[in-house]
Amino acid sequence: MIVSLKQLSQDINLKEYLGDTPTAKQKKLFAELAIDVIENRTLDGRTINGGKFKKYSKEYADAKGVTRDSVDLFLKGKMLDGLGRRKSKEKSGTVFVQMKKGKETLKAFNHNTGDTLPKREFFGLTDEEAKAIAKEIAETKEEKRKASAGTGTSLSELRAAIDLLDIEQVD
Repeated sequence: MIVSLKQLSQDINLKEYLGDTPTAKQKKLFAELAIDVIENRTLDGRTINGGKFKKYSKEYADAKGVTRDSVDLFLKGKMLDGLGRRKSKEKSGTVFVQMKKGKETLKAFNHNTGDTLPKREFFGLTDEEAKAIAKEIAETKEEKRKASAGTGTSLSELRAAIDLLDIEQVD
């Protein structure tokens, strides 16, 4: 993971989680789900390590209209909207999740490191989270495979059933 004033990013080796060479669809889905995991965890007030975020100051909580311990790093929604995927940096078997450049990257850096704000590590994906995402992708792939397989009745079996029932076929 790269954490600097100019960049917050994580390069995730999908071969480790999905095997072989992931398809473009798998890479896109993995990135979307990774961003969802980071956003949901953050909005739930939990750090990347599973702990609770440090409480808001009384002044900040009062201004936001919440309790001090309802920390979700969401005031105007711009910082978390800065999460994204950059394709140009991706290697064949990886996905690159990042904070888009700009003011929100600096804010995210300060939250993640505790530089000028209380430390509230939110960015990134753990190994367990990546494994859960990979499992969800595999289950989705398996469900699609089963759905495309249909009932398993072949065309020749259907024709034999029609002949057996002596039903007239209309062309």
